[in-house]
Amino acid sequence: MPSASLDRRGSASVEFGLLMPGLLLLALGATDLVNFMRAQMRLDSAALQVGQLVTQCNRISSPGDTDQFWSYAQRIVGNLGNITGANASGAIILTAVALRDGASEVVWQHRSGVSTQASAVGSGPGPATLPGGFTVPQGTTLFVTEVYLPQDPWSLGAIFMAPWTQQTLRGVTYFVTRAPDAASLQLTPQTSNQPDCTG
Repeated sequence: MPSASLDRRGSASVEFGLLMPGLLLLALGATDLVNFMRAQMRLDSAALQVGQLVTQCNRISSPGDTDQFWSYAQRIVGNLGNITGANASGAIILTAVALRDGASEVVWQHRSGVSTQASAVGSGPGPATLPGGFTVPQGTTLFVTEVYLPQDPWSLGAIFMAPWTQQTLRGVTYFVTRAPDAASLQLTPQTSNQPDCTG
């Protein structure tokens, strides 16, 4: 009887040893998934909050207002990484889109962070790439706020999950301005250190 009990315990130890790497890999994958989801939610929130703020502006100045937008987004992104400043690894891009000659067009664009990060909407002035072939209604201005940030898997997790490497996450919102004079917001923001919208 004792030997059968010892055999069972030894067998369980071997089984546990065989299962352990798989359980560890599963735990690391779950940790990375949670971290990526958390980062995505922060970027979505930053894009949403800045997008809502911009739609309430009657006029926008740069750097007066735009610096406030960037600072606000960075506070939301927090310690996940920098989307503004000299040490930025990500970017925030604000794009104004209007209807020109029957097609949606980027009329101006301001950004902070890395200059190599391209906007999915396009760069202006020029055609705008909007989801689902959406066309901006006549007489309105559409503001697209994009927040980009590269994220690496956990260093220990990357050992087990190669070739899962760095991914650039993107938060984006599309808002039509609420300003009564939407056409005035199609003009490039005036150069001023004095904020018009956020002051």
